[in-house]
Formats: sequence, structure tokens, C-alpha cells
Amino acid sequence: MTQFTDVAKLTRWMAADFSNQPQAIDNPPFFAHIQVCMRPLAKGFQSGISLYLEQAYYYQLNRPYRVRVLHFIQRETDVLLENYKVKDEEKFYGAARDRTKLATLTPDDLEPMDGCDIIVQWTGNSFRGKVEPGKKCQVVRKGMNTYLDNEFIVTEDHMTSYDRGRDPETDELKWGSVAGPFEFDKVQRFADEIIL
Repeated sequence: MTQFTDVAKLTRWMAADFSNQPQAIDNPPFFAHIQVCMRPLAKGFQSGISLYLEQAYYYQLNRPYRVRVLHFIQRETDVLLENYKVKDEEKFYGAARDRTKLATLTPDDLEPMDGCDIIVQWTGNSFRGKVEPGKKCQVVRKGMNTYLDNEFIVTEDHMTSYDRGRDPETDELKWGSVAGPFEFDKVQRFADEIIL
């Protein structure tokens, strides 16, 4: 295995609770205080390693606006993150910070998100993930049809995230990351919960 396909390192770096509090304090008109919590799922939940993700405003941690499961697949020159929605997600709200609740999640609770998988590559000092090309990850937001153009860079201590929606015809930015990327620092680590 090369650095390019080091799933163990990638998941250890991503298994954490991330906060952009300094950025939100410095520039409140453009950046809300958000936390992204990614918690390892039990060994055997899916083949390999999977992380449960909740993204929420800090003042509503138990009402996340994004709930996903990321399944990490080592490939020849990169890592594929299969992206899953959680059915009836409300009953799992808060599970990222509650291991007992998280243990009730099963693979039957997941639904694949077609066209929304993420391709991750090693850059030399970080991992960079980008939604697979093809404009297939469709999102309807405020009545507009858009495609997801998300990207992240993760290091041992930090995550930079671009959360964007673009017009399928013109590629014009329609929502998200207008003032630059979100900058997240780790506030808690869960790497020790990963069982290879």
C-alpha cells in the first residue's frame, strides 16, 4: 500500500469532531459556527472502514442538517468514499456523539447516493477529496436544480471544506462557499475507535 491508498491514515485523520469556531467569530456574516463530527462505525458494519457523519450548526448539534455514512474503499491509485444517505435520519440525530445510539444503525438504514461518491488522493502532505466528475450529484435547493461540487482537504489536525452547488448548464455558483472554504480544526479525536 502506498500513501495514495493509505485508508488507515485517511480514516484516522477524518475520525474526529471538527469545528470552525475561530472562522465564525472572525467573519460571522459569511461563516456560521458549524461542527462536523465523523465517528467510526463498528468493524464489520460494511467491508473495510465506514464513518458516520453529522454536520450541524453549533447551537443545534442534535438537529444536524447533513447525516451521511462514508464507506472507504482502497483502490489502485486512490481511495473511493461511497456516500450514503441515512433513511429516517431523525431517529439517529446525535449518534455521532452517542455510541449507544450509533450502535443501532444498520446497513439496512442506508441508501446509496448515486453520483455523489468522493475520490480521494494523497497530495504529499494531505488527502484531497472531490465529488466524482459528471455533475450527477443533484441537489435541489431553494427551488433551484444544482449539482454538488464539494471538495475537502484533510491533514492530521485540520480540514478545509468547499461546500458548493452549481448550475448544471452554466456551472455558475448558486450556493455555498462564496467567501472561501470552511476551515475546521479538530476539537476531539476518535482515531482510537477505528479497528482495522
